[in-house]
Amino acid sequence: MFRKIKNSIAVQIISGVVFVLVILSGIFCIIGYYEFTRTIESQYADSAYHTARTAALYLTPDFLRNQKNNPREWQMQYQNICREWSKLVDTQDATLIYLFTAEGNNHEDVVFLINVLNSSSQFPAFNSGFYLKQTDGRYLAAFKAIYDDKQSRYNMAVYRPKTEEFVSGNHVTVMIPIYLQGKIFAILGVEREMAELTRLRENYIKQIITAAAILLLIVIVSYGFYLNRKLIVPIKTITNETIRFAHENTQPQVSLGFEVKINNEIGQLAKMIDVMEKDIITYIKNLTKITQEKEQIRAELDVATQIQADMLPRIFPPFPDRKEFDIYASMTPAKEVGGDFYDFFMIDDNHLALVIADVSGKGVPAALFMVIAKTLIKNRALTGGTPSEILHDVNNQLCEGNEADLFVTVWLGILEISTGKITASNAGHEYPAIKHVNSSYELYKTKQSPAVATMEGLKFRQTEFNLMPGDYLYLYTDGVAEATNIHEELFGTGRMIDALNNIHDDSVSEIINEMKKAVDDFTGEAPQFDDVTMICVKYYGCENMKELRVDAEIENLDSVMSFIDEELEKIECPIKIQTQIDLSVEEIFVNIAHYAYKPNHGEALIRISVNNESIVITFIDSGIPYNPLEKPDPDIKLNAEERQIGGLGIYLVKKNMDDVFYEYKEGKNILIIKKNLHE
Repeated sequence: MFRKIKNSIAVQIISGVVFVLVILSGIFCIIGYYEFTRTIESQYADSAYHTARTAALYLTPDFLRNQKNNPREWQMQYQNICREWSKLVDTQDATLIYLFTAEGNNHEDVVFLINVLNSSSQFPAFNSGFYLKQTDGRYLAAFKAIYDDKQSRYNMAVYRPKTEEFVSGNHVTVMIPIYLQGKIFAILGVEREMAELTRLRENYIKQIITAAAILLLIVIVSYGFYLNRKLIVPIKTITNETIRFAHENTQPQVSLGFEVKINNEIGQLAKMIDVMEKDIITYIKNLTKITQEKEQIRAELDVATQIQADMLPRIFPPFPDRKEFDIYASMTPAKEVGGDFYDFFMIDDNHLALVIADVSGKGVPAALFMVIAKTLIKNRALTGGTPSEILHDVNNQLCEGNEADLFVTVWLGILEISTGKITASNAGHEYPAIKHVNSSYELYKTKQSPAVATMEGLKFRQTEFNLMPGDYLYLYTDGVAEATNIHEELFGTGRMIDALNNIHDDSVSEIINEMKKAVDDFTGEAPQFDDVTMICVKYYGCENMKELRVDAEIENLDSVMSFIDEELEKIECPIKIQTQIDLSVEEIFVNIAHYAYKPNHGEALIRISVNNESIVITFIDSGIPYNPLEKPDPDIKLNAEERQIGGLGIYLVKKNMDDVFYEYKEGKNILIIKKNLHE
């Protein structure tokens, strides 16, 4: 309670005013005290001066000269002057009249000539010729002012208690020079004790303090009433209203401006508070409405986020019955919904489609465009065709009615599961990273095509590469490479490749999780500006894949043919197809034996993979790099003499097989032939 009263603005203001008034009253009392003292001193000094002038009239020139010339005459005159001065001292209420000379270098040698005291004085007078060595600086200053500065009058107020040494207590001394023949002969001094001064000053102080206290009380009471009416009551009214409004947030029954009827800053404040309350109430209503709308939008965005997440494959492993590969993916949107997406789905029993894409822009528009693009790509891919054909058709569809000018970068690849061959098109997307067995991750860079939906009628480039058992394929969006930390440094593909190579876990899920952690550790507290999407695929190869490793010598042809025929007979391969395969295998192995290591020797690895749809045979050697598919086909319409030598064997292979693929990778020639079991 005391603290509340102490902190009250009324108490603080009144305390401040009282403090100021007390200080001012004290100053005025001190000034009055000193002015009163000065006035009294002046009155006493004037009275003493008149007494001194009167006493000086008795000092005739003869008297002054006779001190040395006629001592007897001087003595008679001296007694006469003492009688007259005694009367004068008593009648003028003076304490002492004296005549003296002050000699020496600093006028400190004082010799009294006449010294007459008031009859009521209890102290004896000095005898004529009394010598005094003066040391008091006040008297020395007085002597100097008269002797040296030729002052005609010197006043001096002395405050001291009465003692046996001092005749007077508090008194005023007035000194005037006495001249003889134009020169100062002596100094006549009159002391008048200020006996009434102490009493008068005490009365004055009591009166002035009483008057000041009464005036202070009147001012405080008057000012308090005025302050209470003009300041305290309005402020309390405003305070009570603000407290009420803070708890109720409703309009008052009577406006604050009507209650506070004063035309000053406080009145203006009351009116402004009325306006502020109305504005706050309106703002709260609008804010409540906006909050409800935002909550509704938030709920809708949550649903949209869930819908978008549900559209992406999220169950891993997605194809638990397929042992030829493993796949894992993740997408972390920068906002509630993102523009990135990934997809993977089986086109048929032997082909897996891999899609990763990034729509330009962010938020809901990008998410809607993403849904359309993902749906179109999947639907078109399921109808068959190459990645370039699929993107061509999807591009034309997305360009229709694309008034927002959105576009999407896409990497679309189709993995032939039986062979590991990937046919891919890159429409302005990031380069994939590939890790071969016993090697490190590297970017697989090819020429890119423009992004999808940038222009109608675009043709998209297509490339092929092969995954061997144990190889990894890592796909990502620019949210990985362009992740930025608080120093505005990019994560970059260099750090990405290093992070991939530092992951020692061979699980595709752990690879994705470790990469996400590496990006998060790099960005730290920096906000995520872009969606982060990743896919990782590990290729194991077919379960029923068999392989044979032999020296690349012609003598081993029979072993190779027996190995192939044994596998074909297990599936009861039609004789026509088996004959076509045998001719192709013989041609390819003979070429390896004759030319791959010439003149040295080396090994050849033959793999065969069989399923219900096709037969895939892979030939691998470490010999001289050679792509037989680059050799132009011979013109079979010409006679044998007219045709160039060579090329007929590989031509027959291409004619007999449904697909032939060559790749030189990590110092090895890889040639894959495929024959479908069904036309």
